[in-house]
Amino acid sequence: MTISNVVSKAWRRNRFPLRTRRADGCRPMARDMSSVCRIMTLAAAALFLALPARASDSTLQLQNPPPIAKDAAAMPRIASPSDDAERRINAALKRLDANLSKAIRACKGQDGGSDDWVRKVEPTMRGPRYLSYVIRDISFCGGPYPPIGTMSIVYDLETGTPVDWTRLLPPSMTGKVALTEGMDGTRMVTLASPWLFSLYLSGYDRAIRMPGNDIAAEDLATCREAVQDETNPPMMVWLDAKSGGLAVQFDLRHAVQVCALPVVIPVEVLRANGVNAALLDAITAAHGQ
Repeated sequence: MTISNVVSKAWRRNRFPLRTRRADGCRPMARDMSSVCRIMTLAAAALFLALPARASDSTLQLQNPPPIAKDAAAMPRIASPSDDAERRINAALKRLDANLSKAIRACKGQDGGSDDWVRKVEPTMRGPRYLSYVIRDISFCGGPYPPIGTMSIVYDLETGTPVDWTRLLPPSMTGKVALTEGMDGTRMVTLASPWLFSLYLSGYDRAIRMPGNDIAAEDLATCREAVQDETNPPMMVWLDAKSGGLAVQFDLRHAVQVCALPVVIPVEVLRANGVNAALLDAITAAHGQ
């Protein structure tokens, strides 16, 4: 039913109201003016009900552009962006693809290099309020061992910009905030916090037992030792709707890079550590979808 229909029906139904005190706050008056008051109230209510939900409050639909190279995925874009913030995010994602394309050309030009670059992109949360990605790269640019790297980026759907972790996480969890260059030259935010690292270590055994990791049983002790030997490493963080928490990871030297697993800190632990309540509500809502 349109707003105009609501107004029209209300007018016909209330052309001759009684002159009594009104519960909606309108004073008793001439019958036509009293009708107008009631009609305007109904029209306002209909207008409110007709307003669409904010795009940042819903689950986003993403579309996959053609890959940058044979095995190098492009960043999934917001399908049919509905506002300036979403268009701003799509423009930023396009720039990330341009960075990768430039890096692949540079790789091919190196001695012994090729354009054989593998990139996997996983959207780990698609709203409400936040859009989160984790990006994993392997490049074959010469040398005996192909480097492996991980990057993450989280966008605020209300502003269209990357989130400011210092506004969402307590100082004990952000520690030293820095920009770390990824394999393709993109600079991503990392957090170096002893407390965040301790939360990572406390969840590592759980992560190492997750199905699908590439760690052989005989290598478990080696991996535990490799991550425990790190000292306050710069860590990437992203939102994980599937597991319902904040994912944390850092890269290791090539020989033990397979041990670099993401650890998801659950919402209840984050809440106990003073993480922004609205962020936790968004993660919980996404986890339930």
